[in-house]
Amino acid sequence: MPSIITVGKFDSDNVADVSKILREFDGEVASELPQLRRRQVFNYCDLYVHMQDWDVEDAAEAYRKTTTDPRCARLNDRLSTYFGVHAATEGWDGPIDQPTAERFYVWPAQHLENLEQTYSAVIVNTQRQEHIPEVSRLFAESDSTDFPHRMGTLRRQIYLWRGIYLHIQDFAEPDATNVISAVWTEGDPRFLQLVDDLTRVIPPYDPQGNSLATRFYHWAAEVSE
Repeated sequence: MPSIITVGKFDSDNVADVSKILREFDGEVASELPQLRRRQVFNYCDLYVHMQDWDVEDAAEAYRKTTTDPRCARLNDRLSTYFGVHAATEGWDGPIDQPTAERFYVWPAQHLENLEQTYSAVIVNTQRQEHIPEVSRLFAESDSTDFPHRMGTLRRQIYLWRGIYLHIQDFAEPDATNVISAVWTEGDPRFLQLVDDLTRVIPPYDPQGNSLATRFYHWAAEVSE
């Protein structure tokens, strides 16, 4: 089940307006799009992160649906009033013509069960494309241990968009802040070492704050019993 992630400039003063547009669309139209399983929208500093999970074969098919279906196109047009274009971060060494964020790491690889009943946390930093192999290696080593299971991570996806690093974790626990805070409190040396290693290659987007984005909108399809 691929996720389509779009990123851009956003003024948090517009949270209420954007939420209203999305509630109207998902309340009236989303049921006509049975392959759309979940939508989440986050804001972080001056950015938005729009995440859509589609029950289709691959990300290319999901992207086609989000852009060519007339209903989705109308929604995108309404959101364009509030969602601006994000220029590449300073020193970005990758492409700028990709339409959505590119996923370069996922764990586990298999389909995530009960997607609609999970909760996502989005961590935002910056990264150069040249560090994809190193970041992938560090997470692969960590995810081969029992650590993600102990943390309660059900799925991990890492995306890159014009120098914006997006680390998305799905949990059964609704309060991701509590989950992440508990890991820091526990002080597992493996986690602390991973953070140290990653800090070298994924500097913060906002050096003055933490890296956790705020989810301000959520919709999920009803799950059949």
